[in-house]
Amino acid sequence: MPRVKELQVIRFGWFDFRRLAFLLFPLVLAAGQTRAGQDTEAFVRGELERYVRAHAGKGTVAIEIPKLSVFALDQDRLPGPLRVEFSTRSRSPFRGRVPITVALHAGSTLVKRSVISTTVRVRNRVVVPTRDLRRGDILSSRDLAYMDLDQDRLAGDVIREIEEVVGLRMKRSVRKDRALRSSQLERIPVVERGDRVMLVLESGPLQIQAAARAEESGAAGEWIRVRNLDSRREISGRVDHQGRVHVAF
Repeated sequence: MPRVKELQVIRFGWFDFRRLAFLLFPLVLAAGQTRAGQDTEAFVRGELERYVRAHAGKGTVAIEIPKLSVFALDQDRLPGPLRVEFSTRSRSPFRGRVPITVALHAGSTLVKRSVISTTVRVRNRVVVPTRDLRRGDILSSRDLAYMDLDQDRLAGDVIREIEEVVGLRMKRSVRKDRALRSSQLERIPVVERGDRVMLVLESGPLQIQAAARAEESGAAGEWIRVRNLDSRREISGRVDHQGRVHVAF
């Protein structure tokens, strides 16, 4: 017969059980309090994020919220359902560092108030060059792409749609992936300064044509100054796609 090892039986007396329970009970209690605290902290964080996002305006919004351990409370001990109130001196839309006063209520009781400093960054889709552009380059759709850039660094005349600028000419050089601006672009002139042009004087159905000289360059649809070669009078007219200058009288 093989020898069977004897099992060692550990016996606990009532005193030992009470001692073990005394040691474990604080751990269980602490775990329960941590979970409850995390619940209240998560509730405040969620409400705060929704509030900030609602006041951040359009675009891709990135919100940084610090730890909210000040709101880690034992929800079972609070006197009613939770609600949060927010106030701030920052104007909408929120940008950069935004201090917000957060007041946590349980029922009708204010249980905690604290100022939380959030950081808000908004990125908007704009048109950027896919390569370095030089002065005089004429834009095609292959030269352009969309990119999300920080709203705080964008000028007011940034281009937001590619089709708006295809066929336009660069007035100055622009580096790749930089936001394209309308002030950096120009239409390709149909008429150059000094060109001899046809001046079309219109009055209802009546048209009179005369020779003129362009005093400035202009693209189709733009107004330029021209000088009538017969009268030597300088007048302004609108350039058409054929390079004629129309003047209503």
